[in-house]
Amino acid sequence: MALSAVKNCLVYSKAIGSKSLFYKTTKSLISYGVQNSKVSNRSLYNLSHYKSARHLNSMVAKNALPYKCMCSYVHTKGDQELAAFLTDEIKNEKQTHASDVLPKLEGYECNLNGSDVELTKKLNGETITITANVNDSVDAEETAMDPNESKEPQDAEMKSKPDFTISILKGKKTLRFECSYSHDLPEEDAEAYNDSFQIAEIALFEGESNESTYCVSGDIMDGYLYDLLMNYLEERGISNEFADQLIAFFTQYEHQLYVNFLQGMKTFVEK
Repeated sequence: MALSAVKNCLVYSKAIGSKSLFYKTTKSLISYGVQNSKVSNRSLYNLSHYKSARHLNSMVAKNALPYKCMCSYVHTKGDQELAAFLTDEIKNEKQTHASDVLPKLEGYECNLNGSDVELTKKLNGETITITANVNDSVDAEETAMDPNESKEPQDAEMKSKPDFTISILKGKKTLRFECSYSHDLPEEDAEAYNDSFQIAEIALFEGESNESTYCVSGDIMDGYLYDLLMNYLEERGISNEFADQLIAFFTQYEHQLYVNFLQGMKTFVEK
């Protein structure tokens, strides 16, 4: 390290035209013991920085001297602990999901862009597009404990259940359904409400929608009309079973993004 420091000092002292800097610094290193010297390259750079950085750069360019920043990132104890945790977390997540292959959704073309998901298919002259964003979509499904068993229930299974939009294009007009998955239904309503997802809002428009597009909330919609619209979607393959397939797709894709995020953060911390 000391020999490298002397070389660096020589380079910088030449760049700024200060021979005395080299002799003084070298003498200082020898007096303290070159082998035991803890003088760093960064310290020598600071000592040689008598003139402005702009002047030093011009001198380096003029004399074609090799100039290389000797700075480096310092890894703290916290950095090391975080990197170690991320290593274990990545390993555990990969073991939890053995396969990285996304489930196939029959008939749909898939377009993925970051957290955005777009599924498209054509059916009987209609174009059906399903869009969703998997950010903040993971929901823990707790396993109910059998009263006859003394063991505690297993860890909750993490599933991605984002809100999603179904757009059905026919000609120039689009019938759009804003949908969400059913969460935490009261026990008294569980038997009467068997749908995996619900229509939150519906709109009909030509071209592109905007803030002035009229929308109808599913909460205030006539019950019979609501059922007919659910049947309308089911006839196009968007049934409860398909909604469950979407959950599997969203969950797998969100997990891929999560593992990639962990790997990226680990690389960032270790850099």
